[in-house]
Amino acid sequence: MTETSAWENDPHVQKPNETGRSALEYLSLTTDYLSFLVICPAAVLADVLIICVVLKYKRLKTRTNMYLLNFAIFHILYIVSTPLFHVVLDVFYEGVLDVHWFCMWTRLENSAMALAITCIAGFGLDVYLEARQPSWFPRYDQRINYVFAFLYFFHTLFYIISSSICFNHGFNSNFSTYFLTTEYLLTAILLLYLGIKNKSGRMVASKDWVLSTSLTIVICWLPLFVCYNLIDAFHSVRDVEIVLWYLAFLPEYLAYSCSMITVWRLWKSNQQFKVAFRKFFRRNVPSAEYEELFVSENTITK
Repeated sequence: MTETSAWENDPHVQKPNETGRSALEYLSLTTDYLSFLVICPAAVLADVLIICVVLKYKRLKTRTNMYLLNFAIFHILYIVSTPLFHVVLDVFYEGVLDVHWFCMWTRLENSAMALAITCIAGFGLDVYLEARQPSWFPRYDQRINYVFAFLYFFHTLFYIISSSICFNHGFNSNFSTYFLTTEYLLTAILLLYLGIKNKSGRMVASKDWVLSTSLTIVICWLPLFVCYNLIDAFHSVRDVEIVLWYLAFLPEYLAYSCSMITVWRLWKSNQQFKVAFRKFFRRNVPSAEYEELFVSENTITK
């Protein structure tokens, strides 16, 4: 018997011998359009807001926030890739597309997801590296670009490998799911460990907001990974698997919305971000606090 994968039952993949749509398939189509027309634009705007304020103000253009900036960029790619593909597929191809092309597109989503998770891990880990920098990483600031170059290269390699496996085996491989789940679990464990360690005062107390924001994002992604792994686990129980597939839009919506939650967390926990957001929306801010945004963190430290 040929081995199959749960991912071949994705409702967006219509089999060649199937005609028409079931009620559940129309539900999937409706959630696609709701995501594409409402949730995704709002989430992308939140990511763009983060990118704009980090790039505009020297006070926010710190090494730590570069991880947050990159997270926002790859979160946009993650958000846009699949909903846009699904809408184009439904409108122009009537839901039928060669499985290899579908698989290759989803690997783009997987790579963006992996990079977003890695950047959030780096966002939290940077607090620990800053605390240990004098003895461990004396030139960490000067070499941060090499860190990002390595991350881009590694995840490009991941995309090439996962796409190649997909072309050769179609849906008969869960390589991307296992890779992403492992990366997510390592990130969650790392951030939980750093959060506990920072509470003891052994790291940078002023960067507590970084760890709390990182953990908030990780929690937003948790239901998505639980759902995807349950789909794999219940592949042999078709009724359960199908129900999970058609409920997958709920954790996906939460993963998309994490950028909006991130903006809220930054507003509540960091005064510089709060001032920057208020100014972006043309709200009144104290002139002294606004002028501070144009002074680099290193200048203030000195």
